[in-house]
Amino acid sequence: MKAALALAMFLFSTISFAQTVMRVQNNEASVNLENSENLLVGDRVLFLTKDLDLSGEGEVTKVSAGGQKALVKILSGKVQVGMTLEKKTLGATKEKTLEKNNNRNEQISYSSLSERERKILQIGEITPTRYVVGGILGTYPLGFGIGQAIQGRYLDTGWIFTVGEAASIVLMVSGVRDCWQGSYYESCNDGGAIVAGAIGFIAFKVWEIVDLWAVPPEHNRRYREIRSRMGEDQITFHPALLPIASGGAMLGLRITF
Repeated sequence: MKAALALAMFLFSTISFAQTVMRVQNNEASVNLENSENLLVGDRVLFLTKDLDLSGEGEVTKVSAGGQKALVKILSGKVQVGMTLEKKTLGATKEKTLEKNNNRNEQISYSSLSERERKILQIGEITPTRYVVGGILGTYPLGFGIGQAIQGRYLDTGWIFTVGEAASIVLMVSGVRDCWQGSYYESCNDGGAIVAGAIGFIAFKVWEIVDLWAVPPEHNRRYREIRSRMGEDQITFHPALLPIASGGAMLGLRITF
């Protein structure tokens, strides 16, 4: 009977002291590693209460020759004698990585973007087909913001050319109409409305052509930059002038990733 009791007490003590904090001094804990997984210097460990709640974290600084005892530097939390510990697993690393990613996403979330950057994301990337077709039709023969509409930018700048060019034409027509009315002969000789309308139309047309060909490449660059900041890198294609062996250049596609 006594022998059985002694054996039971021996087994209990063996189990109880396996991977258990034996002594705490300053910021260092002495740990019994009997019947537990091997730990190496530099390994991270978690200190657990008797209810298996996380109490702290440490790093192994020294392991005995037999691998049965170790000194652990307490990095965080409150550690007491009798606590158990376990080697920090990949699960804990994943949680830390997930937390880090969440913090990163918060820093570059959609709500943190400026109004202009949100508008760029809403328009999206302008494909080479939309860029070229919109540029050609917007330059000649259509205009009036139709080219920007094909490129997906009508609400951005296209409406400006619709209103501006239409208003300029109305002004010119009004001036021509005055010329055909005898009571307004003097104003016809002055020709102020016709000249103002013509100048306005030419100014809006030149602005429209520049906007059609110069803005989309810069728009796509900023679009890719914003997507990259949000962790959404992707391979994209955009038009470019490529040199040819016989001289000159040809319109082609440039890959960016």
